[in-house]
Amino acid sequence: MQRWRQWCAAIVLWLGAGQALAHPHIWIDSYYQVNVSSPKIRTLEAYWQFDVFSSVDMLMEFDKNADGQLLGAEKVDAAQAMNNLAQYGYFLKIQVAGRELTPASVDVLDVGVVDQAMTVRLGITLDESVNLQQNTLRLGFGDVENYFAMVIPDAGLIKLTGMLAETCTPTEADAEEIYMEGWVDLSCDA
Repeated sequence: MQRWRQWCAAIVLWLGAGQALAHPHIWIDSYYQVNVSSPKIRTLEAYWQFDVFSSVDMLMEFDKNADGQLLGAEKVDAAQAMNNLAQYGYFLKIQVAGRELTPASVDVLDVGVVDQAMTVRLGITLDESVNLQQNTLRLGFGDVENYFAMVIPDAGLIKLTGMLAETCTPTEADAEEIYMEGWVDLSCDA
């Protein structure tokens, strides 16, 4: 745990060096999952998969028995360490009708290992319900300091589940922000 704190402190110091000197050192495949069982949503999830090189460092810290998994106390320690990213808003970018939404809460629901890469599942609760039949929900990820590269996986930036998922249209949109790879706009038919 001490090494992870030192690693996070090094990131914070590096971020202070300024954006001109900063460039991504950690790549994270990231996407959202939205359950559309009702046109009004208040909760969604975000999924991350760290690049293998960063994952090796993190696993050396948290996988105490070196079995390539995070179980029990290892998982708890790794999840607690991920809470350090709360100061960056977990890189979540959420908008409704052109205005920024700050989540009411973000919780680290799970951490794990898939194909030797660390994974994180975040539970997001919005401050207000969003009616997808009346408003467009815009989702993306980005690190303004440009230390973390939030990469859109080949499967896309969003996965939809729920009974009304077929009535919803996710539309990819280019990001004007240099620290973002793209946006997805989500709306649903009546």
